[in-house]
Amino acid sequence: MILDPLKTVLLWIFIAFYSSTLFIAWRLSKRSKKGRERSISHLFLLNLIFFYSGLIAIYLILAEWEPDFIEFITVHSLMTIGIYVAVIEVPGFLILSHYDEKSVEVLRTAKEHLAASTFNFETSIQELGALVNAQKLRLEEQHLSTSLEYFVKSSDAMKQVNRSVLNLLLLETGQSMKSISEKSKHPFPKLIDIFSLAGLSFLIAHLLK
Repeated sequence: MILDPLKTVLLWIFIAFYSSTLFIAWRLSKRSKKGRERSISHLFLLNLIFFYSGLIAIYLILAEWEPDFIEFITVHSLMTIGIYVAVIEVPGFLILSHYDEKSVEVLRTAKEHLAASTFNFETSIQELGALVNAQKLRLEEQHLSTSLEYFVKSSDAMKQVNRSVLNLLLLETGQSMKSISEKSKHPFPKLIDIFSLAGLSFLIAHLLK
């Protein structure tokens, strides 16, 4: 691909900006205390690798092409959008869906133990305590870990169900399950909307030229 100085400068600015954005997103998500965010951190590095591969492919395939400004922007925009969708949007949807399904299952199990504690005290309290210890980070994301730990310890100390917090915990776990189920599973739904509209406008402009 033969480029004039203006297009070359714009391309390098775009490469630097996009690379920096992905790298920062990777660092922030990897360092996040939330397992939901960490679960997709590696996708940003994969996106960066495929982004560079896409740039190389464009130049190898279109080696003798001399694009005008609209064609130049269209090709690189659609390439960026396509790689984003293929590497982050779709896998991110699947990963977050699986993570949220697991979170809902943990909360459903916790709710079952809470409800069962009124008639099967010892077994339910032991199983709930084991669940809280095993899924502490996941429950912390829903701000339920401390409350559940308190319920288990206080009930165990009293040798009976701590009814002063039982109903509240049942309500909170139910609300958390509903909240998770209603979440968007896309990593950045607004961003893909903007990218898609921008790419579509460039493509329409090119076709109508």
